[in-house]
Amino acid sequence: MTSIDTAGSQVSESEISATLVSLRERFEAVRRGELRRVCGRLGNLSPDQKNAINSLTHALIEGVLQAPLAMLKNASAGHQAVFVLATVRRLFNL
Repeated sequence: MTSIDTAGSQVSESEISATLVSLRERFEAVRRGELRRVCGRLGNLSPDQKNAINSLTHALIEGVLQAPLAMLKNASAGHQAVFVLATVRRLFNL
């Protein structure tokens, strides 16, 4: 297990990976909840319509997560790992 030492604090790659997983899980839970809520109001959708909505919401989540995930991954290679990890955890209440 590799760790990054920044200002006397260490962040392991497993901590970064765990934060990445938690962040993705948090967004996926929101996505699923919103899908349940909205699909109830839309009535009977065809399988094609459900697939289109599912694809759209996945794409939105991936687009929103792109920057924070890249920031976390890049932090592991730099000297900001502790700061970035703490910021992302705080911002997304992880």
